[in-house]
Amino acid sequence: MLVSCNDCFGRGSAVSVIPDAVEKNIELVAVISEFSQGEGWRIENGRTVSDATATLDDGRIILIASDTPGEVDCVDVSVRSSCVMLANIFGDSVMWFAITNTNTDKPTRVLELPSLVDMLDNGDRGVLANGWIVKLSAPTTKTCSSDSGASRISLREFINIYSPDKSLSKMNLITDEVNEVVCTG
Repeated sequence: MLVSCNDCFGRGSAVSVIPDAVEKNIELVAVISEFSQGEGWRIENGRTVSDATATLDDGRIILIASDTPGEVDCVDVSVRSSCVMLANIFGDSVMWFAITNTNTDKPTRVLELPSLVDMLDNGDRGVLANGWIVKLSAPTTKTCSSDSGASRISLREFINIYSPDKSLSKMNLITDEVNEVVCTG
């Protein structure tokens, strides 16, 4: 039996359809060394208008095509090493991205992120309060200023007690993994 159709993959259509729900699975993490943008580049309704290029501290050059889902929370992407790019990629294509501030004027190798609220894949990945999916180190250190016993409980118990508003997550920018969760309240 042979099944065929005209334009099965929509290549002849003038309109491309991109799903609204994009998994925010972070596979690429790097400090932005240089950022160049096409005329009128901005985020509008959660998608880019125009193209941009990010040169990362590891030497990679990443193209962010027009209409890519993303979010920018960095004060000034044009300032060298003031922003971190986190992205879900497929090959060389950016499927979703976020550009966020480094934590200090002099970027360290640690990026503070929202609270860890869930774990996936037997604890290999975690879900942050903002919906981002990150890699988790094994083990993930649990730190509290008071001796609350946080270091002796499992990561699952820590999440149950301290998320979503009593902790933050720390991502190591060398390993690209959350390697520590810290109590804040």
